[in-house]
Amino acid sequence: MSQSRLAVEARRGRHCNGNIWIVGFYKYLLIPQLIWYGVRSPRDQGLAWDRFWAGIQRTGADGEVIWDTASTEELDRVRAHALEHMARDLPVIDIGCGNGRFSRLLAGSFPKVLGIDISAHAVRRAEEESGEVDNVTYRVLDASAASAGQRLFEELGEANVFMRGVFHVFDVKQRERAVANLRDIVGRRGAVYFAETNYAGDPLDQLVAQGATATAMPEPLRKCIAAGIKPPRHFGEVQLAALFPPAYWETLKSGPMTMHGVPLTTTGDFEPIPSFYAIVRRGAPGSART
Repeated sequence: MSQSRLAVEARRGRHCNGNIWIVGFYKYLLIPQLIWYGVRSPRDQGLAWDRFWAGIQRTGADGEVIWDTASTEELDRVRAHALEHMARDLPVIDIGCGNGRFSRLLAGSFPKVLGIDISAHAVRRAEEESGEVDNVTYRVLDASAASAGQRLFEELGEANVFMRGVFHVFDVKQRERAVANLRDIVGRRGAVYFAETNYAGDPLDQLVAQGATATAMPEPLRKCIAAGIKPPRHFGEVQLAALFPPAYWETLKSGPMTMHGVPLTTTGDFEPIPSFYAIVRRGAPGSART
């Protein structure tokens, strides 16, 4: 069986000719390629993200950013969720704004949007793409940095928060610090909307599902690997309950969803990305901590 055929069968989770060797083991053929990129990329994730964005020439549906397909369907869904649950008179902070796709979207419905990202090159790209939007600004800021939330609250007051694809790239400690910052930011009236990828299987399974083979991978995926960006972790109901327990937070809405990425293995308009979303706000007075 050819490598290309093996890759297709691996994405479908099928066996190989009934042999003991199953397609599930195909993913391990990716390891030499990953090592090759790994020894040439930075360990620090801030540097890795900036290296990634420094190399981006195109965004949008035919671009090089794997999660930025500019899908009208997903944009409309995000807007509907935001308008349903976020206080319209409060500003929005877009954490991990990247090139500002969703910052610009939300700027049409809220008085002010601040997009923050750990990458200076991402912020520069967002500013370039948002030149005609006068109520959105951007800055370099790590959302998991200690006291970042308090500083933003002192500047903006209570705010809503939007996050797409941030928690799943944070480690445990970063997630905990980020949630502490969110609590400072939202005050009594703000809400947090976040959406995270939630692939089944391990990171190698995910790479196979995204079209990686033993010798090559789609260019948007290759750019992530070459920059040194770590693979995403799971984020679903279990992680929601751990980070946003009912004693401190009220979950307004949550469940599985599909994010839209640039086409990698499909001929359609977008690559479906198994994901999870939630909309939360601080617990009401009388909870364990308010």
